[in-house]
Amino acid sequence: MFMTLIDHLKIPGILISSVFFIIACQSANTNRIIEKNSPYSYQETLENLDIAISEFNYRIIHKSEIGSAIQERGDEDFPLSVVISFCNITYAKQMMLINEQLINDMPCIITVRESETGVIIGTRLMDEKVADKEQAEFAAKINDNLIK
Repeated sequence: MFMTLIDHLKIPGILISSVFFIIACQSANTNRIIEKNSPYSYQETLENLDIAISEFNYRIIHKSEIGSAIQERGDEDFPLSVVISFCNITYAKQMMLINEQLINDMPCIITVRESETGVIIGTRLMDEKVADKEQAEFAAKINDNLIK
């Protein structure tokens, strides 16, 4: 009887461990943030991004100068950082025709921030691991643009 009780207790422990493992793996797979070190200064990186964004037929719609806003509030040594929001209306229309909920992935963003390791560029990729083939192909195309 005592062995049976122990055996029953092990099963939920294994089950719980498995569930945590699966959740951890899913979290890693759904983290669509990629970051790279820029070989340029902060200002040069921003200038290069302005050019690159327009070369891919996107339009910058907003820049959130987070780092400088924090500096203006009195933390003068706070690292510079910016969130650049941009969009391509043709792609936005295609996306909405594929799946209306994809509006939640718009606008595209790129972040630039100063860090101890240099200037970091980051973005959030679209989810390519979806059942709808057309949506997956569209996400792959946009992600390719974002990575470039």
